[in-house]
Amino acid sequence: MCILVTKAAREDPEGDVAKDCRRVCRKDDPGNSSWVPSTPEEMANFVLHTAFMGTENSSAVTHSRAKRLGDAIGSYHLSIKIDLMVKAVLQVFQIATGHMPRFASRGGTMSEDLALQNIQARLRMVTSYLMAQLLPWVRGRSGFLLVLGSANVDEGLRGYMTKYDCSSADLNPIGGISKGDLKRMLIYLSREYPGMDVLAEVANAPPTAELRPIDAATATAEAGHSQTDEEDM
Repeated sequence: MCILVTKAAREDPEGDVAKDCRRVCRKDDPGNSSWVPSTPEEMANFVLHTAFMGTENSSAVTHSRAKRLGDAIGSYHLSIKIDLMVKAVLQVFQIATGHMPRFASRGGTMSEDLALQNIQARLRMVTSYLMAQLLPWVRGRSGFLLVLGSANVDEGLRGYMTKYDCSSADLNPIGGISKGDLKRMLIYLSREYPGMDVLAEVANAPPTAELRPIDAATATAEAGHSQTDEEDM
């Protein structure tokens, strides 16, 4: 989208697309009457904010992919650790009940294990909305951002999701698209646009929630983690 918009704005700096660019990027004051983005990445940096919200269960491989993807797109990217939030919620639970849940690999039941996975996923939704409200302020701008969801139709049909995590957002661009079509689209875009090789790497990586502790003995180099969606299902 940023590629198409930047091209149109630069071809006609006084046209409707260019005017919309200036309005959306808060460049519509008299001092910027002829401003247009110089590159698609500059445009993306204004409108798209991305975040890798990792925990102690996240892999370095996925963290690296997220960082390189943000760099390639030009988004305003943050790497955030939410372990403090997870621990705080669990401490509240322990104070209230006198119990502390454990992962199955550490002697806990499946109920404990799922609860520990779900709280990580839900806190990412909470963090996303906090960032959406305050990142414009952090960057010296007005307004707020819309949160984009990342759930796809296969997860919805299978029920393989956490309620109120990445399935809860203001907009869900891929909510009606299957994983197979998504992978084909990513591979196509990696070939179509220079510098977007990381998209093919994302498409070919084994899907993983990365919500359980990593078992180094069974973690694969491609996934960077021992938990996979297929095995969970």
